[in-house]
Amino acid sequence: MPGQMPPPRYRIVERNRRLVVIDNWATVPRPLVAQSPITRPDRQISAPTPPAKLQKIAFDGRTSFTTHRLFDARGPRTIILDPGSASAINGVKIGGAVAAFALVVLAFISPVLLLPLVVLLQRRVREQIRSAITAWLDRAALNSA
Repeated sequence: MPGQMPPPRYRIVERNRRLVVIDNWATVPRPLVAQSPITRPDRQISAPTPPAKLQKIAFDGRTSFTTHRLFDARGPRTIILDPGSASAINGVKIGGAVAAFALVVLAFISPVLLLPLVVLLQRRVREQIRSAITAWLDRAALNSA
């Protein structure tokens, strides 16, 4: 029967005026309980966009860089970069991490000083920044090719 409970795993008995717990599954194989398979609707899931990281592909220093839609208007795309462009992107990443840390510290010290950053949240400013980054990535891709 599908609604039947499996036998209990532990059994408690009294021996010499003490309670002893006996594991029933330790001496015999564990009883298998039939489970109904989980059915899920078939969905077509696109491959996740890999993070923006540099992957070295050649000994001469060339790296592949996969962009993201957040900062590249034509992303996601994979660009082959020369060593100079790769070091520039590494510098930008380090600068971004330092800036994020500084913003967190500033948020704890004086949150009022973060109000000018609201300008960066405006759509037009974000699009200008994204187009500038896209133009730089296009130039880097052309220089590396």
